[in-house]
Amino acid sequence: MAFLVALNRDRDSYQVPAALAETGNLGRFVTDYYHGKPGHFLPSLTHRRHPSIPARSVVTSKGAFLAQLPYEAARRVRPTDFPSDLVESALGRTAARVARREPDLDLLLYSGSARQAFEGPSRGRRVLFQYHPSPGFIEETLRDIDELADLRPWWEEAEVGNASMEAKHRAEVAAADHAICASDFTRRGLLLAGLAPDAVSVVPYGCPAPAASGAQGPGGVQQFLFVGQGVQRKGLHILIEAWKVARVGDATLTVVASRLDPQIEELAAGVPRLTIRGRAEDTELSALMDAADALVLPSLVEGFGLVLGEALAHGCRLIASTNTGLPSMGLPGDLGRVVEAGRVQPLVDALEAFHHSFDPERTHDHRARLEAQRLSWAGFRAGIRRAVGEETT
Repeated sequence: MAFLVALNRDRDSYQVPAALAETGNLGRFVTDYYHGKPGHFLPSLTHRRHPSIPARSVVTSKGAFLAQLPYEAARRVRPTDFPSDLVESALGRTAARVARREPDLDLLLYSGSARQAFEGPSRGRRVLFQYHPSPGFIEETLRDIDELADLRPWWEEAEVGNASMEAKHRAEVAAADHAICASDFTRRGLLLAGLAPDAVSVVPYGCPAPAASGAQGPGGVQQFLFVGQGVQRKGLHILIEAWKVARVGDATLTVVASRLDPQIEELAAGVPRLTIRGRAEDTELSALMDAADALVLPSLVEGFGLVLGEALAHGCRLIASTNTGLPSMGLPGDLGRVVEAGRVQPLVDALEAFHHSFDPERTHDHRARLEAQRLSWAGFRAGIRRAVGEETT
C-alpha cells in the first residue's frame, strides 16, 4: 500500500518519506517547498530535496510556504517564534485535499498537520509521526521538573497555554490508528494523551555518516559544547548553574544559541571560561564539534535532539538529559551519560566525571564514530518501515 506523507520544510532531512520511497511505497509527499518541482528554483533552498524522492511525487503547499515568509523576514532582525500552528494548519489543508482525491492512500502525517486528513474520508491507515512533545505535555513537564523554574522570568514557550494547538493534538491522537516517535520521552506524552502502549512505536533518529577524524582542541584543553536554542526548554540555564560550580579545571564551555533568552544571557554574564555566540554556519559548527570533547544537551523537553547524532558522528562524547533521545541510543556510559532532567547536581556530577576521564589524545574519538555508524539513518528508515508494517526484518 502506498502512503501519503506530509511534513514542513526539510524536517528530519526527509528521512521518513525517503524510507517509504526506497521500497516504492511513497504515493504522495506534501511539503511547503521542494527543489526540482516546476517553478521551485530559489538558490537558497537547493538543499530541499532527497535523491530517493522524485519531484513528480511531491505536492507543494503554497499556503504553508507563504505563511513562513513574514517569519523569515522578522528573524533576521529580532528573535521570533516560528508560526507553527499557522504553517502546519496550511500544510494540513493541502494534505487533506490530496487524501480526498486519493482516498486509498495510507496516511503517515507529521503532528500538527494531520488532523484535517485524519478526520476526512480516507480509507487508509492513519499513522501519526509525533516529532515533538505536545503543548500540554511541554507545559506540564516545565512546571513539574525544573528546579530553577522560579529563579527568573524565563521566556515562555509559544506552545504553552495554546489551547488550539493542544486541542489539535488531542484530535490527532484520537483519530490515529498508530503513532511513531523518536524517543521514549515523547512516547510518554502520547500515552498520557490516550494512546495504548502497543499503538506507539519508538524509532530513534539516526546519525549522519561519521566525519573524518577532527583536530584536537588547542593545547589539549578540554572543550564542552552546547548547541541549540538558548531557552528554558533546552535547559541552558541548568547548564550555566552547573558550570558555575563544577570542578573542571581549565575546561571551556562554548554555547551556540540560535536565539537566546535575555534572562539566560544575564545569568551567564561573567561566568569564567564560558563563551556564548549566535548561530553558526555548517562548516563552523562542524569545526566546533571536531574540537569538542563532549556535547551537553540538558533539555527539559526534547523530541529527540538531532544534534546528539551529529556530534557523535564528529567523535564527541555526549551528556544529555532523560528527556532527550540519548537514553534510546544505547551508548556505553563513558561515551553517553544520561542525567536527570531539570536538576543541577546530576549535571555537575557528569561534567566532573567527563573532566576526570578526559584524554587529550581523544582515544574515545574512534569509538564514538563507530557508534554513529551503528546508529545510521539507514537503520532509522528501516525502523520506520517496520513500524508501518512494510518491513519485517
